[in-house]
Amino acid sequence: MRRSAVVILFFAAALRLMRAVCRWDEWALHYSAYNLPTYEALQSGAILDVFTTWVCLHPPLYPIIHSLGSVISPSPASWLLFSAACSLAAVCFLIAAHPKTLLPALLLATDPVQLHYAAEVNNYPLSIMLISAAWWGLKTHRGYVITIAGCLAVWTHVMAGLAVLVIALCHPKRFRLLIPVALSAIPLIGTGWSLAADAGSQRQPPLMLEASIRDAIERFSIGWVMLFPVLLLGITREKDAAIAWVSCMAFWVFTLGLGIAAPHQFPYATILGVFSAVLLASATIQRPILAGLVILAAVSRGAWFGLEDVGRIHHIYTDQNQHRGIDAVWELSLPGDAIVLVRGPGAPDDDRRHYSPSLWRLPPTEPMLPLSTGIRPDLAGQPRMIRGRRVYTFAHPREAIGTIPGAHVFTVLYDGAEQNPERIPAHPRQGDWEHVGADLWRGPAFSLEGSEAGAAQEDEENDALPLDPPVSD
Repeated sequence: MRRSAVVILFFAAALRLMRAVCRWDEWALHYSAYNLPTYEALQSGAILDVFTTWVCLHPPLYPIIHSLGSVISPSPASWLLFSAACSLAAVCFLIAAHPKTLLPALLLATDPVQLHYAAEVNNYPLSIMLISAAWWGLKTHRGYVITIAGCLAVWTHVMAGLAVLVIALCHPKRFRLLIPVALSAIPLIGTGWSLAADAGSQRQPPLMLEASIRDAIERFSIGWVMLFPVLLLGITREKDAAIAWVSCMAFWVFTLGLGIAAPHQFPYATILGVFSAVLLASATIQRPILAGLVILAAVSRGAWFGLEDVGRIHHIYTDQNQHRGIDAVWELSLPGDAIVLVRGPGAPDDDRRHYSPSLWRLPPTEPMLPLSTGIRPDLAGQPRMIRGRRVYTFAHPREAIGTIPGAHVFTVLYDGAEQNPERIPAHPRQGDWEHVGADLWRGPAFSLEGSEAGAAQEDEENDALPLDPPVSD
């Protein structure tokens, strides 16, 4: 049994490490920028703001952890690997919770939904770890673990807090466990209620069930549809997991009805992962044929997901030998210059199959300090200082592209953006577009040497441009 557990952990770790490699793309920088207010509050010593700043409808714990990590190690690898480690820890807790059968851990390790979000720069991997820890506490009669996980979960995600709350209610000493959790949630109630009641938080499109199911099958394979009847068989055998699964599913449907949760996004499905794995495993008890089929499905979907990521990593690796627009710009630019990366819009941000060979020219192990602009980071291209250069990333042709400060500004269009260069706002300090492979780039339009008129015009434009933004730290 111990050898099987090691194999499962190795398989789970490999899948999540590959996810971390693939998820180093522009969206990682975009999602990191959501935590910038907490990071700046931490840097300025505004401790009250640190503990009261939410990211949309998400409580402060993950932004605090992300900001602390950015202070200690301001490299994107720390964000990606932290999430991957949380996702792997969830598998470890399930192994400990069910030492006599490793099927729940195997199912969680290879769950395509879990893998899809396993290395995201957000609070979902942390949420899954806390739920799995609470489940381990329930199964091993460690009530204090449930309490600790509950206190952290309510500060991480509302649905994660609900999941641990239901787990605590399944414990014989439920009220003793829940009192500390309730006390820890008191500071969150006012802000959480006002955010949820705000009309701006309830503007997601209505649910189109057929379209959502098609999207889920395309992203996560048809395996979950085939396993769903098996999950229903387990409801009668594992009461605690069934109650938690139904409660979380009802909450998800409720938020969809309110327009808070987006029907085209599936991170809420990760919250169901631990309970789904337990229900599927319980359905196979004393059913050896069904157990064999479920094991085959679990291994197959993990291999399928892993092979797709192997293909993505191979493409990233081979692309490094191609001369791309970002290579040309990096060779010409100097420390102090600005580089604007504009990729095509591509799939919606929740589709985590996107990856970026171009951005891998800037390894995530390098420090990338955030820059403060005074406006919403997503509107300003969430600039970061990388090797002495200010690097901006955009997924849409925003007006800010034409107002990037500095005398030497380079812009690169790639991954679809190069097909519509006319949509990119003109910059007063740049020349015409040039081709490098499939990409386009443009750089500074230098004045003719010795031209006093050109020099005067350059000084005038410099005065008109805003000052370079200060580094936030």
